[in-house]
Amino acid sequence: MQDSKSAFNKQKTIQTVGFFTLLAVILAVLNLVFDPLRRDMLEYVSERDNYYLSLLQEPEDTVDILAMGDSLSYGMIDTIDFWEQEGYTSHIVGQAGQVVPETYYELKKLMKTQSPKLVIIETHIMIYEPITELYETEKQFLYSTIPVTKYHELWKVMLGKKDSVMRPHFKGFEMRGKVYPYSGEEYMQDTGETRRIGGLSRFYMKKLKKLCDENGAELLLVSLPSPSNYSYATHKGFAELAEELQVSYIDMNLMIGELDIDWNKDMQDGPDHLNYDGTKKVSTYLRAYIKEHYDIESRTDDERVRDWNEQAEKYKKCAGIP
Repeated sequence: MQDSKSAFNKQKTIQTVGFFTLLAVILAVLNLVFDPLRRDMLEYVSERDNYYLSLLQEPEDTVDILAMGDSLSYGMIDTIDFWEQEGYTSHIVGQAGQVVPETYYELKKLMKTQSPKLVIIETHIMIYEPITELYETEKQFLYSTIPVTKYHELWKVMLGKKDSVMRPHFKGFEMRGKVYPYSGEEYMQDTGETRRIGGLSRFYMKKLKKLCDENGAELLLVSLPSPSNYSYATHKGFAELAEELQVSYIDMNLMIGELDIDWNKDMQDGPDHLNYDGTKKVSTYLRAYIKEHYDIESRTDDERVRDWNEQAEKYKKCAGIP
C-alpha cells in the first residue's frame, strides 16, 4: 500500500513538473512570436509604447540623455535641436499615464542596451492615485515576466486585420502644433500646504535613483508648465523629495516669465500639455542647463549615430525650416 501511494505521488510530481515545463516552453515561444521588434512590427504598436520600443532599436550605448514620464514628457525636449546645437543624443521614452513603477522597470530594461549619462524625469508620474500606482506595479511585473501579455494583439497584424498606427516622431519627439489657450488664474500661490509624494512612488523613486547610480547616470527632476497638474503644494513636495534623493529639481511653473511662456500660444489643450512652440522654449532652457551642469560630450563625430543627420533633415522638412 505504501509503495502504491509513493508511486502515485511520484507520478503526480512528474505530471506537475511536466505541465509547468510545457507551459514555460509555450510562453517562451509566444514571447518570441509576439515580440514587435523581432517581428518588425513597431509601426503597429500603440503610441504609448512606440517611443520606448524605438529606443531599443538604437545602437548600443549611443543615447546619452533620456527623457521619461507621462504624456507631459512628450513636450520636455526637442531631440533634434539638442543634436544640431550641441551634438547631444537624446530620446523621449515617455508614455501616457506612466507611473513611477513603470518608469523604473522600463529604465531597468533600457539600461541593458544604453548607458545614459542623464535621465530626466517629468515629475507628474509621482502624483497619481495610490490604486493606480498599485495596479501599474502589478501590471508591469506581469509584462516584464511574460511580454506576450502586453503585445498579444499583434495577432491581428499577422492576419492582416490591423493597420499601422505609427505617427512620425524624431527620437520620441513629435511636433504637436495644435493651439488651445489657457485662460485660468495664477496657480502657483503658496497656501502653506505641501503635497508629499506617496509611499509607493517614493519607494520606486529611490530604486530608480539607485539604478541610475549603479549605471553611472545622473538624475534630474523637472516639472513642466502645466496649470491643471501643478501647484505650489506639489512644488514643495517635489523639492522635498529631490533633497532626500540629493538630485536637482527644476520647477518651470515658477519660471513662466523667464521662459516667456505665452498661455495663448504655447499650450495644445488649455491647462495641460505644451504644444510645439511651448516645447521649444522649455527645451532651449534645458539644453543650456544641461550644458552648464552636466558633462555630456558631442557625438557628431560618432559614426554609429549618423542617422541623426538624416532625422534632422526630415525634421526640417516637417517644421518648414529651410
